[in-house]
Amino acid sequence: MRTLLAALAVSLSTVGASAQTAPAGSVDKGRATFQKVGCAQCHGREGQGSPTTGPRLGPVSMPWAGFSRYVRAPRQQMPPYTDRILPDGDLADIYAFVQSRPKPGTPAILRP
Repeated sequence: MRTLLAALAVSLSTVGASAQTAPAGSVDKGRATFQKVGCAQCHGREGQGSPTTGPRLGPVSMPWAGFSRYVRAPRQQMPPYTDRILPDGDLADIYAFVQSRPKPGTPAILRP
C-alpha cells in the first residue's frame, strides 16, 4: 500500500511539473518568429521594450503556462495570438528567445 501511494505521489508530481515546463524551443527560430509575427514592432528587435509601444520582455519571470495563456488571450492592448496564427512550437521558440535576453543592467550613472 505504501509503495502504491509513493508511486502515485511521484506520478502526480511529474504531471504537475510537466504542465509547468516549457517545451523545448530554439532561440534562433524564436528570434526570427518574434520579428516575423510582429512582436518586434511593439517590443523592439531584442525585446527591450519601449515606453510608448510595449514593455520589455526579457528575461521572463513568468512560467511557460502563464506566458502562453497571456499571449493567447492578453488583457490589455496586445492583440491575441491564437494557435492558428502562432502554433505552440513557434510560441515555444519565442519563449526561448525571450528567456535568453539578458537582464537589464544598472546604468553607470546610478551605480555607487
